[in-house]
Amino acid sequence: MLGSVIKLIFYLKKKLKSFLLWILTPREIILRQRDKIYGIKLSTKIQGFLLSFLIIIGGWTVYSSLFYVKFDELITLKDKKISELNDNLYVAKKDQEKLGQLQKEYKSTMSVFIESTENNSKTLEKTIVEAGLDPNELVKRASRNIPRGGAFIPEIDETSNELIIENKLQKLEALQNIVHSIPLVAPLDYYWVSSNYGRRKDPINEKKGMHYGIDLVAQVSTIIMSTASGIVTAAGKRANYGKMIEIDHGYGLKTRYGHLHTITKKKGEMVGFREEIGRLGSSGRVTGPHLHYEVLYDYKPKKSS
Repeated sequence: MLGSVIKLIFYLKKKLKSFLLWILTPREIILRQRDKIYGIKLSTKIQGFLLSFLIIIGGWTVYSSLFYVKFDELITLKDKKISELNDNLYVAKKDQEKLGQLQKEYKSTMSVFIESTENNSKTLEKTIVEAGLDPNELVKRASRNIPRGGAFIPEIDETSNELIIENKLQKLEALQNIVHSIPLVAPLDYYWVSSNYGRRKDPINEKKGMHYGIDLVAQVSTIIMSTASGIVTAAGKRANYGKMIEIDHGYGLKTRYGHLHTITKKKGEMVGFREEIGRLGSSGRVTGPHLHYEVLYDYKPKKSS
């Protein structure tokens, strides 16, 4: 048993000595022993060069394989982006064509719209002029009566189509509201005129005088209707007029209805266009049943059309 242990110790000692010699032996000695064994005779410089060359070739091969794989991915991604850009350019081109067409249609539509607005405004202005009123003055009054406010923000382009259209629409809207407030129709459906507006011979004392209204003859209790919408500012008896009703239509316009038999509205009530306000009669200073119809503008009598 002891002999075996001694043999093992000598064996390990031998192996340790060989390992230490291999570690501590200079590189030149190891290379010469290798060359002697394999029959190769190469200097350390040539060996270093070959080793460096092999390392470079191997590294380049690995790098190239990885680089080309990455390059292929980049090429694919680039082609995809180029394809997307081309699609976007095509869509943008189509949108530009549609936008150009829409702009043409917009200009054409706006031209027709502006022309129609101007024609409607001219028609309404003509109607107002025929009623003996100034449409521009009434439009100014309409704009003054509208409750408005807010911060002032100056217009960048005062000649823009949007501003022009807005101004024309505002004017048209004002004219439409004004026309609805102007008494343009008769307060009776059936009548005949016994006395017009202006100078005349008074029917009671037969002296020359002024008649600031128009006398409309019809049967007693004939329905009398408002000639425009408004608010009743007077309803009751008044000297010479008898039973009278007065309606304010705004914009400085008022109408009076005199010599009524009965009044069906009270002061402060709102009345609509062609709404019943009373019945025809012969109250007040008259020679017979009729309606005295009078139009006032800024508190002054005006000849009704």
